[in-house]
Amino acid sequence: MKKDNNILIIANCTWYLYNFRKELLEELNNKGYKLILLSTIDKYSKYLDKYFFKVNKLFLVRGSENLLLEFFTLIHILYYHLKYRPILVHNFTIKPSIYGGMVGRFLGTRIVLNHITGLGPSFFSNRKKINILNKILNPFYKYAFNNKNCITIFHNKEDRNTFIKMKITSKEKTKIIKGSGVNTNYFKQPRLKTRFNKNIQVLFPARILKEKGIIELIIACNELWETNYQFTLNVAGDIDLQNKSCLRDDYLNILNNKNINFLGKSDDMLDIYKKTDIVVLPSWREGLSKSLLEASSMSIPIITTDVPGCHDIICQKYSGLLVPPKNKESLKNAIKYLIENQDLSLNYGRKARDNVVKKFTTKIINNKILEVYEASLLKYK
Repeated sequence: MKKDNNILIIANCTWYLYNFRKELLEELNNKGYKLILLSTIDKYSKYLDKYFFKVNKLFLVRGSENLLLEFFTLIHILYYHLKYRPILVHNFTIKPSIYGGMVGRFLGTRIVLNHITGLGPSFFSNRKKINILNKILNPFYKYAFNNKNCITIFHNKEDRNTFIKMKITSKEKTKIIKGSGVNTNYFKQPRLKTRFNKNIQVLFPARILKEKGIIELIIACNELWETNYQFTLNVAGDIDLQNKSCLRDDYLNILNNKNINFLGKSDDMLDIYKKTDIVVLPSWREGLSKSLLEASSMSIPIITTDVPGCHDIICQKYSGLLVPPKNKESLKNAIKYLIENQDLSLNYGRKARDNVVKKFTTKIINNKILEVYEASLLKYK
């Protein structure tokens, strides 16, 4: 195997690559890159085989705080770096970026791309254990990211500024590429709505996590239902048990409501969006929300929070409504406002689509990533 041609893609799961990056993988194949995958394996792996010269299973436990398990992951990544000696490594999400970045620097890998798709609760947690762990890990973060051969891609400027403030990296070693983009030809309404459905459909398109704002959303909806507002709340997302923010049994009881339709995780969001009148994502923080891009592309009126990764997509009272995070009263008023002002709401949706067509198509985003590849690799030709 000619190792100078190898590009190693490391991700925490193939679900992420399938749902967010398959168009990028296709573009990289079309450019003639030889891709090798290192990822935990799930049911989506079979859909990605065609993009990779080799597929390897990564030992990684999402949400783990066990240092021994984390060490095993680090050693596993080291092994595959040594096996393939890639000219470029592209690490997706935080754990692969930390461990892949450390190994890449230790071995002198020519190019390391660390792709931070969002900063989770561990960077902003009030938990004592997490804060102590972050202090312990800070030197490892710096080693992984503050490398002359490393470029870190962020989805929003706030996440980049957090890393710079923590002295994990410098501005010169970073790029901001906003999200994974959206296929605006696929996520498109066959006919633009002129009114909401007779039975108004509100959609929450996210995992069932506290940090996605699901609790305050249901409280807000309950107060509206109690005052005779008629609509159905559709919840399209899975219960992510490996995430510390996952709702446990005591909270899951709040989903037991005749006005709530729990759809679970869906691999065909297009049909769900077609039946949706309003999308609500009251997340506490995002990298750059894929579901908001999809909903915008579908010209659906959106309510989301004024936080990183959400306000990058929606402009207040122009292409949607922004509310403060963790604020059920503002959520309630926003839902009420869109229901009572349908012409204005639908106009928000049309402007939201115009915005993603101009700024957030998969072609626009993938071209920016390819530019980073080509500029980096050019130094070694």
